[in-house]
Amino acid sequence: MPVLSEDSGLHETLALLTSQLRPDSNHKEEMGFLRDVFSEKSLSYLMKIHEKLRHYERQSPTPVLHSAAGLVEDVIEELQTAPVNNEEKELLQLLSTPHLRAMLVVHDTVAQKNFDPVLPPLPDNFDDDFDEESVKIVRLVKNKEPLGATIRRDEHTGAVIVARIMRGGAADRSGLVHVGDELREVNGITVLHKRPEEISQILAQSQGSITLKIIPAIKEEDRLKDSKVFMRALFSYNPKEDRAIPCQEAGLPFKKRHILEVVSQDDPTWWQAKRVGDTNLRAGLIPSKQFQERRLTYRRTIGTLQNPRTVKKPL
Repeated sequence: MPVLSEDSGLHETLALLTSQLRPDSNHKEEMGFLRDVFSEKSLSYLMKIHEKLRHYERQSPTPVLHSAAGLVEDVIEELQTAPVNNEEKELLQLLSTPHLRAMLVVHDTVAQKNFDPVLPPLPDNFDDDFDEESVKIVRLVKNKEPLGATIRRDEHTGAVIVARIMRGGAADRSGLVHVGDELREVNGITVLHKRPEEISQILAQSQGSITLKIIPAIKEEDRLKDSKVFMRALFSYNPKEDRAIPCQEAGLPFKKRHILEVVSQDDPTWWQAKRVGDTNLRAGLIPSKQFQERRLTYRRTIGTLQNPRTVKKPL
């Protein structure tokens, strides 16, 4: 087997690993799957981007200018106020292109380390209505993505409770929202007397900065540990056609023979999983093996399904 030098990059290592894969009659499908994954151009590009970032990180580069966009505006103004030759005219056209100006804005944002949104200060009397209860104000930033949490109504108290946190979603990435937390307000809107569907609609329509007023659970659950369970689906699944799923938007559609990584089996009915090779890092809900088998058994008993197969098989 060829030996890599110390200067070899990740993408070179990946290419070498791909070339060393050999057919195996006992694991033909798995080897084919690995070859397809390792040969993906997008994965190779990500490796190269990673190497470039690591290279510049080690060099600790510092920006020469923190306001490149402002400098360009000054240059454009100077060029527009006087007669220009062909070279200056070409420079003016180049500096006026939207792509270049957008790149300079990004450069200034990075140079000034202005990554986070500016959030308004919290009101002084935000917890006047909660007596002695501990109130937590959580402010998240989400852009055209689900919040990554489902809610339920407590049958005894009527409180709106966070039922589950979807792995990889905005709520999970923040580390500030936990299963069992009681939700009181969303962007200043009281949710105590609203139906869960109405609250979900408010959350779905909120973009950019979203503020949640939460009463933390008495005992917050430990963060879920990463699972290393991979399964091959033996059937296709569309959550929009599943009336039993608690939240169709949180469901994970998949096709037969897709490889799924199950990241949480805490709920005996609905597991959280990701599609292997999917660029979306957020997990979605899928029926658990036991729950799907019970459904298949029920359909068989009423004569709607013949010879049901097992839901998934571990790899």
